[in-house]
Amino acid sequence: MLLYVSILVLSIIFTTNAHHCGYEQCPTTNPDVINIHLVAHTHDDVGWLKTKDQYYYGQNMSIQEAGVQYIIDSVITALQENPERRFIYVETAFFWMWWKEQTPEKRLQVQELVNNGRLEFIGGAWSMNDEAAAHYHSIIDQFTWGFRRLNESLGECATPKIGWQIDPFGHSKENANIMAKMGFDGLFLGRIDYQDKNYRIANKAMEMLWLTSANDYSDASQLFTCVMYNTYSPPPGFCFDVHCQDSPIIDNPKSPEYNVPERITTFLKYMTSYSEAYRTNNVIVTMGNDFNFQYAGMNFKNMDKLIKYINNYELNGSKFHAFYSTPSCYLKAVHDSGVALPTKSDDFFPYSSDPESFWTGYFTSRPTQKRFERMGNNFLQIGKQLLAISNLPSTVDISEAKEAMGVLQHHDAITGTEKDQVASDYALILTNAMKILEKAASTSLTKLVSKRYAREWHSSEKLQFRPCLLLNISSCPETENSMSFVVTIYNPLSRFVDKLVRLPIAFPDLVYIVRGPKGEKLSVQMLPLPDFVNIPGRNSTATQEIAFIATKIPPLGFKSYFVETTTEKDDKFFKTTYTTFKSSPELGYENGAIISLSSEGKIESLKDMNTRKEIPFNQNFYYYQGAVGNNDILRGERSSGAYIFRPNGSEIPISYSRPLTKIIKGPVVTEIRQTFSDWVNQVVRLQDGSKAIEFQWTVGPIPLIKGNETFGKEIITRYTIPSLHNNGIFYTDSNGREMLKRQLNERPTWKVELMEPISGNYYPITTRINIKDEDPNQSLTVVTDRSEGGSSLNDGQIELMLHRRLIHDDGFGVDEALNEIAFQKPLVAVGSHFVTLEDDHKAKLLVQEKVLDSWLFISETEGMTYDDWKSNYSMEFSGLKDALPDHVQILTLEPWLDVESTKKIYLLRLENVMDSRSNPLSATVNIKDIFRTLSVLKVKEMLLGGNIPVENLKRLKWRKLGRNIRSTMFREIVQDSIISLKPMEIRTFLVEVEPESYYETIRL
Repeated sequence: MLLYVSILVLSIIFTTNAHHCGYEQCPTTNPDVINIHLVAHTHDDVGWLKTKDQYYYGQNMSIQEAGVQYIIDSVITALQENPERRFIYVETAFFWMWWKEQTPEKRLQVQELVNNGRLEFIGGAWSMNDEAAAHYHSIIDQFTWGFRRLNESLGECATPKIGWQIDPFGHSKENANIMAKMGFDGLFLGRIDYQDKNYRIANKAMEMLWLTSANDYSDASQLFTCVMYNTYSPPPGFCFDVHCQDSPIIDNPKSPEYNVPERITTFLKYMTSYSEAYRTNNVIVTMGNDFNFQYAGMNFKNMDKLIKYINNYELNGSKFHAFYSTPSCYLKAVHDSGVALPTKSDDFFPYSSDPESFWTGYFTSRPTQKRFERMGNNFLQIGKQLLAISNLPSTVDISEAKEAMGVLQHHDAITGTEKDQVASDYALILTNAMKILEKAASTSLTKLVSKRYAREWHSSEKLQFRPCLLLNISSCPETENSMSFVVTIYNPLSRFVDKLVRLPIAFPDLVYIVRGPKGEKLSVQMLPLPDFVNIPGRNSTATQEIAFIATKIPPLGFKSYFVETTTEKDDKFFKTTYTTFKSSPELGYENGAIISLSSEGKIESLKDMNTRKEIPFNQNFYYYQGAVGNNDILRGERSSGAYIFRPNGSEIPISYSRPLTKIIKGPVVTEIRQTFSDWVNQVVRLQDGSKAIEFQWTVGPIPLIKGNETFGKEIITRYTIPSLHNNGIFYTDSNGREMLKRQLNERPTWKVELMEPISGNYYPITTRINIKDEDPNQSLTVVTDRSEGGSSLNDGQIELMLHRRLIHDDGFGVDEALNEIAFQKPLVAVGSHFVTLEDDHKAKLLVQEKVLDSWLFISETEGMTYDDWKSNYSMEFSGLKDALPDHVQILTLEPWLDVESTKKIYLLRLENVMDSRSNPLSATVNIKDIFRTLSVLKVKEMLLGGNIPVENLKRLKWRKLGRNIRSTMFREIVQDSIISLKPMEIRTFLVEVEPESYYETIRL
């Protein structure tokens, strides 16, 4: 199989088109009539009301009648019965499950359908990803893996060229940019704000050219985008699926049920309405819905008749012509018409389906799941890097982890909009993925720390590297129960970083000594753990933690620290305890952040370390009461739920009294520990050398009862600089990349009317939110450790939603209240925000350090002393010859294909992470001179998805309304492996590598 894959992918890379698939296979349109493109499709959620496997196998039909394996079986059979029929499929995760079960004969049948354009793969990602909470790393990864599996199974003709985001609840600019850079010709959307849609229908603006990047105005970042008239459903009354109750087309004139005239006339009335919303004589009509086509013959038989009789009417003078089509063929017909299109440069957030239903609750729903997913991306990137730089054999396979992360990007996974039992399954999928990555990382690190010649290393070495995944609640058995251990910190960034290390310990009477790679002793601070760390489910003996700062951790490399205990005094070890609270003009560090507290124990000011000025600042916790309604929008009101954020009134303070405040000061870290209520606590943490302030919050169990009332609560934190005037303007990131300008109570595209002024101004915060003063030198940025919803509802304020507990469903299908229970208690969420006053450049570097955080691994010392360990194992290593510039990052490094016994092909992406507005610098990188452990032999540049060589790109060109000046981004031919990176540019390569000759040469 591996040899087959290698030959197949290499042939795709190095040869031209072998098949005449694609636009050549599209049906011919008639320029004199309205062409009706019937698109047969099924929308198959990779988990929602049932788990992924339950959906695929058809388990639990009482919950939902859905079995994806039967859908694909049935569609293949129906397509073979009539050569005119076409079908599109989207979810590669399900297709791959099906493909692995098929006989060679069945696979050949599918291959023929694909090569003839009758079965077309659209989108091609592992799942149809969410566009608010998903990070761009994960979006790119899950598209890349979907493309890889399609290439392996079906070859070149299965290469997708169209984005198909019909069900996500709002659409991001970055997601569209990713699709454009993958070579897509267009994108089809199902859901946009109902006011926006009404405006577009009235102004024939349902199709547009989306200008997807403020850093690249070239054709490469433009994307044809079509909003479909009826989301992704058939016209009302024309669902022919076994799940539907609509009338079939009965064409026996002798039958009393004969209905062809009525059915065709009604359908064409809908087509008239459709056509009036678009600029060409083509209309796209989706014929399918959620898990449709389980009995495909029923659908196709009625569509056959629909097409037949519409076209019979055409012979009698009707101006309509119908045929089976695909989104690709529809797009090609629109393009060939020569139409000029309006442009769009903002995004489609927030999405509302009616005046009371803003789908902004899911930006925060299931916050612990969102954090776990972010950790999964962090660890996946580390696992891929370690496998690459250690050059482990391909038998160490992390494919299952890649697929797990692809599933987690689904628009009912990371969003938190699934049933509880499905959320539990997602957690299990990701937990298993983390175990796979742990094994791969441990094996890689065992090889990398070995001081022996690489060819002498053997995987039977028993050294283990174990991660601590519960450090946010100060739980790690490997450090709690050991008198000595080694901490190895791996840095996935391409530059040196510092890392505050906090480890729970269970021997508070001992002295802890930490030694670095050169034998140096580090300053170590012991801190008592707060009482509120003991949340439900925490199983730990630790009552204290030790903290130290690991400095200059090498890029794509690690440092190891030897930790041992003694009863003897050590001048580098500091025991710290709570100090009596009093207002303080200064808490913090001269080379870091400094804050002051009021007499009530709240933060009252920050010191701007650039100007040394005191800036008024405060922070507090509030909740919104979740609205309760009957979800009948015509005769009632909408409830707040998993999808919908609808507060019943303004915010309410969690506590009206001063917080209980305790302070810990030390040489490594200063902490202000605050209790606002018996279910809201936080630690404000200042680190020596860091200008960012960490606000680690603990929220829950959220009570539902207050006095005689019972209602859901939506918890927020609010950061305020009273002197900062942002005039209703704030900035949020798009999937962790470009920052987008937001204006309170406004939309760039149309004049909005808001019945819900709070939720209608909430936006997804994937990694950060920022406000700026009229004086551009004063700003406030909050960096999040997961996706959250947030806004700036008043001048000088940033608010972020942390946690939600609700008692009513919002009526959009889940049929469960968002009322999470964990360990027999309402869920407790723990997370962190990082607050900084620094400029956009420094804020972006901070985001990088939190998204691709340095990862801790713990190893047993097995009785070794420090000297023993150092003589046997390397304690410092970098996979790079030199650190890259701060604004350049290796976004992806992973083994991709085996070529020969020693040679491999790796997938490499390089990124300039800076925006042209914050840092307009380009960068130059010599790919052949980056790595210590690898010798780069050949370099082949690919499109972003890693599946198409750049020279094979042939995107359609479009006309814009107004001035049609085309600016084409210059892309030099890669010569001698030296490439440049413009701001916000990602470049993708397949590189042929072999390991360096002598392992000793890679040591620092």
